Amino acid sequence: EIQTLMLQTRQHMSQTGKDLESVMHNILGLNGDDAAVIRSRLGNTLPEPTASTSGMSEITALQEQIAAMSMTTEYVHPHMQLASPMAESLQCPPFTSSDISDEVIYGIRGTKVPLPAITPELLTSQFPDMSEADRQALEYIADPENFSHTLILDGTVFSISKKSPKSLFRNNYTEDRWTFSANFKYQPDEGTLPYFASHIAQYQYLLAAVSGGWVGEMPFVLIRENVINQTTLNNTEWLNGEELKTAFLNNTPNGKSTAKILQAFKLSAISVEKEYDDREVSFSVVVMPEY
Repeated sequence: EIQTLMLQTRQHMSQTGKDLESVMHNILGLNGDDAAVIRSRLGNTLPEPTASTSGMSEITALQEQIAAMSMTTEYVHPHMQLASPMAESLQCPPFTSSDISDEVIYGIRGTKVPLPAITPELLTSQFPDMSEADRQALEYIADPENFSHTLILDGTVFSISKKSPKSLFRNNYTEDRWTFSANFKYQPDEGTLPYFASHIAQYQYLLAAVSGGWVGEMPFVLIRENVINQTTLNNTEWLNGEELKTAFLNNTPNGKSTAKILQAFKLSAISVEKEYDDREVSFSVVVMPEY
């Protein structure tokens, strides 16, 4: 059943051009066109259920893993080991088969542009107060053995880790607005990864800014797009104004990650707004440089 679900999800992503996050978001909600199509396909391909309980542990593990995805957009995955021989393929993002490209798996679309050179001198000039640990983190992200980066003409940057389980960071940078769309960080079995999402943001910003010719420009607003972390949603429910800003930045996983990004760029949050679009929730953070 799990293998069939994976196959049908791959095919649906390929046919619609939608990325994994969008498809999985609809599946998690048990509604939407994507979930309906996949459920319909599964109904036509799966055998009739029997009294056998074989495979239940794999299904339960998959459900637990999908639930973990919804915890935070900067989720650190424990890389759980499943009893199934398919355990490695179930890591999220799970679809890394050679028969489907990263472009399809991660929804990489648009006109690609060459990556600019990010030199040590540029790093120092833009982040003069960075620590040695910060420098090592940025060098780790820049190493092609650790990460692949794809820059799109509109300022969207995809950063995908090379080591399994793969981490994914997809964000958009323009002169006045930064939109953080997907930030999934997955922890390997042993050791810790030497970077934070704020380091990814620093490196992605440089790629977009150098290519676009606006190095040194800071945004007026940061957007955390399509937030599904339940703690973030619960802790900001019915709040607005200063209460919302304080709760978001101090008491939610998405907000704490945003606060680290602000600190990395020496920005201060002026206000936070919670915005609703259909079933999606986003947070807009108006910012200004620290003085």
